[in-house]
Amino acid sequence: MQAPSPHWADQAAQRVIKQRGDKPKYTVASGITPSGVVHIGNFREVITVDLIARSLRRLGKEVRFIYSWDDFDTFRKVPANLPQQEMLTTHLRRPISRVPDPFGTDASYAAHNIAAFEKNLPQMGIKPEFLYQHDRYSAGMYASGIRQALEQKDKIRAILDAARTEPLAVNWLPTAIYCEKCDRDEMHVERYEGEWAYFYHCRSCDHQATTDIRHTKNLKLNWRTDWPMRWAFEQVDFEPGGKDHSSDGGSYATGKVIAAEVYNWPPPIYVQYDFVSIKGGPGKMSSSSGNAIDLATVLEIYSPEMIRWIFARQKPNSDFSIAFDEDVIKLHDEFDRCEEQAYAPGDASNQKWLLNRRIYELALPESEVPAVRPYRPPFRVLTNRLQICGGDAERTLERYYLADVKTPSDRASFLSRARRASAWLEHYAPDDFRYALHAEPVLVEVTTAQAKALGYLVDLVKATDLDSIDPKELNQAIYDHVVHAAEVDPKEFFTVVYQSLIGRNQGPRLPGFLKEIGQERLLELLSRA
Repeated sequence: MQAPSPHWADQAAQRVIKQRGDKPKYTVASGITPSGVVHIGNFREVITVDLIARSLRRLGKEVRFIYSWDDFDTFRKVPANLPQQEMLTTHLRRPISRVPDPFGTDASYAAHNIAAFEKNLPQMGIKPEFLYQHDRYSAGMYASGIRQALEQKDKIRAILDAARTEPLAVNWLPTAIYCEKCDRDEMHVERYEGEWAYFYHCRSCDHQATTDIRHTKNLKLNWRTDWPMRWAFEQVDFEPGGKDHSSDGGSYATGKVIAAEVYNWPPPIYVQYDFVSIKGGPGKMSSSSGNAIDLATVLEIYSPEMIRWIFARQKPNSDFSIAFDEDVIKLHDEFDRCEEQAYAPGDASNQKWLLNRRIYELALPESEVPAVRPYRPPFRVLTNRLQICGGDAERTLERYYLADVKTPSDRASFLSRARRASAWLEHYAPDDFRYALHAEPVLVEVTTAQAKALGYLVDLVKATDLDSIDPKELNQAIYDHVVHAAEVDPKEFFTVVYQSLIGRNQGPRLPGFLKEIGQERLLELLSRA
C-alpha cells in the first residue's frame, strides 16, 4: 500500500479494498438513462467512477469499469428542445431504444443520445466497457434474475413498503412489460404464473398474451429491483449515486437490502454525489426538460484536463457550478496555478501540496504527468490578443507567443486554449469583454482640446518603446504628457481613444491595451482620428 492520500478518491478506493477484501479484480459501475441529452451533471457520475478506478489501479489493482446505458427504460416525456414533437409524442410509453431518432442520424432516439456522449469520453481519458440494457434484456441475460425477483416479490414488496408512506398493492410485481403488439407498457393486468410464464393484458391495445421470461424481448425489472439485480449479476464493488437515490428510503437504501436478501450479494461501496449547475444557467439540469448543457458544450470552453480538474477538486457531496460567464477567466487562472504548484518541488509531509499534486494527476486524461510542464497562455491576456488579431489564433501566436511556444506540444496546447478563448468570446463573454479593432481609421467627433490630446498621444506612442515600458509607467506618461498637457478630462478623453480604436466608450485597461496593440497599428488608427 502507498502512503495515505488526502484526496477523497484515493480514500474511497482504500475503503473499497478494505470492505470488499483483496480481490483479483474489482468492478466499478456507472450508468444513465439516455432519455435526453446526457448533461454535464450526469457526467459527474462517470468521472466519479473513473477517479475511483484510477485510484484502485494506482494501488496495483485490476479494475473492470462498466457503464450501463439504461436504454430499455420507458420514453415518458418529450423534451421541449427536440424537433418532430408530434412524431415523438406518438411514441410515448415505448422503450427509448425503439423510439425513432428525431434528428434522423442514428438508429433510435436513445442511440442518438448515447452516440453524442460516447464520442467525447475518450478525449476525457474515460474508457469504460459500455453495456446496453436493451440488448442484454432482449438476449435473456437477466431471465434468471427476473424469475428470482418474481418468486420473491412479496419479500421485495415488504422491503419497499418499509420505505413508503402507502403500501404497494398486494398484486404488485417488480417488473414492467412492453406489449408485443403496440410496444407500450400500459397494462390492465400483469401476472406471474410460475416458473417462466408471465401473463399480461395491454390497456393501450387490448392485446393479451402469456410470454416466456427466457425468450421475451419485452420484459424488464423496475428500477428499484433492476439496480440490485445488476449489482449481483455484474458483481459490482463500487457505484455512486445522486442525491435522488441517496435519501432515507431512496433506491440505494432499498437496493442494498434487496441485493443482500434476494440476490445474496453485498451492496457495492457507495458515494453520494451532488448536483452540478451552470453559473447563470437554469439551475438543476434535466434531460427530459431539454434545459441541459452537455459535455460537448463544456468542451468548447474548457480543455479535457480542465474539466477533469473542475470535478476532481470537488468532494462528491458538494454542489457546485461550472462558469460560462466572466468566472471562466478565474477558473483558467486557478487551474494554471494548480499546474504550476504541481510541478514545483514539494514536501511529502505537506498535505496541501500533496492534495494539489494529486488533483492535478487525476485531472490529466492520460494520467501520466508530462516531464515538462505544458505551456498555457494566460487566458485573460489571450482573449485580448485574439481580438486584436481579429480572432486569428495563428496570427496571435505569430505576433505574441513565438518566444514561448517552442515545441509541437507547446503549439498544440496554445491552439487548444486559443480555440476555447475564441468560443467563449463569441458565445458567452460579457459584452464589455468583446471588441474588434477598427480595420481602418475612423473619424471621431472631438473638441479642440481632445484633438490636441490625441496629437500628444500619437507623439508619445512614437517616442515610446511599447514592448519594454511597464504599464504603470505608461499610464503615468499618458497623464503627464497627454491628459494634463492638453488639459482634458481623462474619462472623456479615454472615451475618444476607445472610440478611435474599437468604436466603444470603454474597453480593456488603456496602458496594457496600447502595449498589446503595438506602435504600428496605434499610429495607423490614431493619427487620422
